[in-house]
Amino acid sequence: METSLEHYKLKYVIEHNYRACNHHKMTSKSKEHPFKNHKIPLLMKLYFTGLTTSFKVLEVASPALAGRLALRLFMMPPSFPIPRREHKWRAEAALSHLNIRGRNISVRSWGDKSHPPILLSHGWGGRCTQLQAFIQPLLDANYRVIGFDVPGHGDSEGKFSNMLDVASIIAEIAKTETNNNTFDAIIGHSFGTSTALLALDKFAVKANKVVLIAYFADIHFITDLFGRLFNLKASTLKAMEQRALLTLGKTYNINWNWQSISPTETIKSLKADLLLVHDKDDHEVPYSQAERLQQVVPHAQTITTTGLGHRKILMKKEVIKSVVEFIHTN
Repeated sequence: METSLEHYKLKYVIEHNYRACNHHKMTSKSKEHPFKNHKIPLLMKLYFTGLTTSFKVLEVASPALAGRLALRLFMMPPSFPIPRREHKWRAEAALSHLNIRGRNISVRSWGDKSHPPILLSHGWGGRCTQLQAFIQPLLDANYRVIGFDVPGHGDSEGKFSNMLDVASIIAEIAKTETNNNTFDAIIGHSFGTSTALLALDKFAVKANKVVLIAYFADIHFITDLFGRLFNLKASTLKAMEQRALLTLGKTYNINWNWQSISPTETIKSLKADLLLVHDKDDHEVPYSQAERLQQVVPHAQTITTTGLGHRKILMKKEVIKSVVEFIHTN
């Protein structure tokens, strides 16, 4: 994995300012760029300024090159220390690795192999044990729990990743860890909700039940937010999207376009029972995104919370209990 100082500076800036940008977008009507007054370390602020300046130059000199750089940044995950509360679950898991496109992907499992398998699909910048609070309740309900770290996250190798990449990895895990490519349930969080839906829609993965927590509805919500982060021109975002279309379809051997991988589209083919969980005070994925997806699947069960935000919702006992009950109910 990349270890340069510049790489970690960039990871910090992208994640720190991504959150700030979204919070600003939902709480302020000002047209001022949200990072000008946001309190971040001076070195990081200078580094971020350098990146935005580079884009301004490239957008004039070579829009195509600006698009290539944007795509690399878009697919570069942030890296964070693993919280102590997750150490126990990482240590106690049965650990294996799948070599997928030259990278060792770490796969962890807990519980009896004869029990129905549940997949944990984590968010961007996370790792499978970010959903650790679900593991013991699921084990107590006689399930086997399986989690994996997305490339560039946790223990998995790689510098870059994307939704198609992760969906294809879920498909490989389904082949090795389930019967007939079928999970009894998939629990996804944030970015992990979109990759779970994409795996189910386009990569022949099956699940009897699906739980989406802190989910977004439209892929352009993500790309537009990324563009705002770096003050990118619409032409640069278009070049980024075109570059992805040219390269990623060949890599994963599927026909796709950006709208076709939006959850509002991939969820339409879903045959599994569905539970949607979102917090009204989520400052990373606003509740309006939840409402938009709910309109596409009005038959889905929903849980709406307040005051938990984007991550604390994963620790709330009442939420966990409701999710396990949903999965366990015939």
